[in-house]
Amino acid sequence: MKPVDRLSDDEFSHRVQQAVALPDAPPRLVRAALDLWPAPSVATVASVAQAALRLVTAVLSFDSWAHPPTAMGLRAVASETRHLLFSAMGRDIDLRISPAANHFALTGQILGPDEAGVVELATPSVDGNKPADVRVASLDALGEFRLDGVRGGTYRLTLRVGDDEIVLPMIEVGARP
Repeated sequence: MKPVDRLSDDEFSHRVQQAVALPDAPPRLVRAALDLWPAPSVATVASVAQAALRLVTAVLSFDSWAHPPTAMGLRAVASETRHLLFSAMGRDIDLRISPAANHFALTGQILGPDEAGVVELATPSVDGNKPADVRVASLDALGEFRLDGVRGGTYRLTLRVGDDEIVLPMIEVGARP
């Protein structure tokens, strides 16, 4: 048998026609061949998907509870609602933390090029494992989200939009100090 790269065009065409005319392998042999490789687990697929995301760290650009300049006038009036503004790779993240009964409500909006995504609020892990408490909310058509019934404490807010995973600095949720 001649190597494929030494066949004439006519010989090669004849071999292709012979190959196309071959019957398919029996399903049990196809299944046996596929079973030779272990199927990827859900965890493996999830880790590959996570690796495909680009990690972006957001930077705090405004905190309403920070000491305001004296020239702010009426805007310097104390409020129970905390307003935070973050910037990350062409996006602005507007976050409001408001008291609601014995808990807090986190509302926000991502201003930028993305249309869909999710927001994840998690307590930091103590031992490096999974966080103890994780809450997820989807972004609506305007990039807005809302998380109700949040207890006071320290949280990590992560936004997954497009191909990016945007991580905000740790956020303190609670009464004004």
